[in-house]
This record gives sequence, structure tokens and C-alpha cells, in this order.
Amino acid sequence: MPTAHRVRWIDPQGDGKKVLLVGPMVGTKYPPVPEDPVPIYLYRPGEWKRETLSTFPRGVLHAINPVNWDGGAKQQLLTACYLGLHRIEFSGGPWIVTPISPGDPRPWPLCGSSEVRLGHLGTNRFLAAIEPWHGNQLVVYLQDGESWKRLVIEDKMDNGHALAVGDLNGDDRDEIVCGFRGKGCRLSIYQAADSRGERWQNTVLDGGIAAADCIVGDFTGDRKPDIACIGASTHNLKLYENMGR
Repeated sequence: MPTAHRVRWIDPQGDGKKVLLVGPMVGTKYPPVPEDPVPIYLYRPGEWKRETLSTFPRGVLHAINPVNWDGGAKQQLLTACYLGLHRIEFSGGPWIVTPISPGDPRPWPLCGSSEVRLGHLGTNRFLAAIEPWHGNQLVVYLQDGESWKRLVIEDKMDNGHALAVGDLNGDDRDEIVCGFRGKGCRLSIYQAADSRGERWQNTVLDGGIAAADCIVGDFTGDRKPDIACIGASTHNLKLYENMGR
């Protein structure tokens, strides 16, 4: 494959037997066109024989993100590609693809989605996405019945790339950590200003990192979530320690 881009472990049956997923950025042709299928490959430990999980993504596949959609042990896969956002899950036979949103509605190539994360505001799910591919927008999706409401909460990014969610202050509502690696690069925290997630407040965490990727986790062992971020053109790796109570 031209680009083996993303590698993730997933427990599709909730039995503790994880399999390895590889998500190429494009299919067998480069440069891609909108209708080009992009495969997602699966490898079972011990066998390491390549299987094709899905060829549903089109154009450019940027994110494959395992999640616990319903809070159980069984994991599902969120994907972000030029067709937007989808959930893919194992049902005992073929993997089932469920469309969530087409993402940025503009024409190719300014369409679809680049990154996606699952967050919670209390018991309510939301999705955070960077759109379009390496795009300028941070988008929040709020569930509205069977559909999802698209809410752009940031549109001034240049080459958006880093995205994570986590409850940073212990209020049972996830914050969004998002950054971009282009001109004026920065890493910011977005906090919901209401219980529904209709309004968000932005705090710049760092203007000295070309944020390529970030992770929320307890890196110091004090049971408080910290943030780790790697910079691209700034050539740095930073840990932001959570000093809150």
C-alpha cells in the first residue's frame, strides 16, 4: 500500500482478544480521486494474515479510532474520511457500516472529515471532529434523535491535526483538546459552557507547538488526566501536567 498511515488495536467482540487494524491513507492509486476505495486491514495475533475489514472509506482515510460506543466491553470503530464520519462494528458476520455525518459539505477536496473522537457530557454522547482533511474547523456533533447536529466551534486553524477528549476537571463532562501545525500553530482546550454542548469556551494552552497529535491520560500517577502532545515543525514533545484539585 502507498501509505500505511494508522495502526490501532480493537476488541471487536468484547472478549479480550484484540486484533490489529491498519488504516492506509489512500488506496492503491495515488493521487486519489473521490471514488477511490481505501481498505482497512485486520491482523489476528499469531496468524498475522492480512484480512480486509472494509473497503467502504473513499478518497482519503485519515482516522480509525476504536471506541466503546455503548460503554460495554465490545469496541466499535469510528472512521474519518472524505465521505465523512462512520461507525463500523462487528456483528458476527460482515462488519456493519453506519453513516454518522458527511462532514464538511463543501466540494472535493474540501469535504469530509479528518479526525474524530467520542466524548461525553454526562450521559450524552458527542463527537469531536477536525474537518475537512487537515482542515481549519473543529466541529462538535450533538445527537439529535437518529441524526447528528453539526456545530462548528473553531474555524481559524491551519492544518488541524491533533485531537483528544477527556474530563480534565472532574465534572463528568469531557473537554476537547485540539491543535494545528500550520502558521500560528497552537494547542487549545475547549470546554462546554452548557450541559448540552451548544456553546464552548476556548483556552489556548500553548502557542509554541505545531500540534500533530495529543493524548489525554494520567502520566504522573496522581489520578488526574494530563495531556501529552508532539510537535511537528516545532520538533518538540511536551507534557502538560494537570495541577487542578
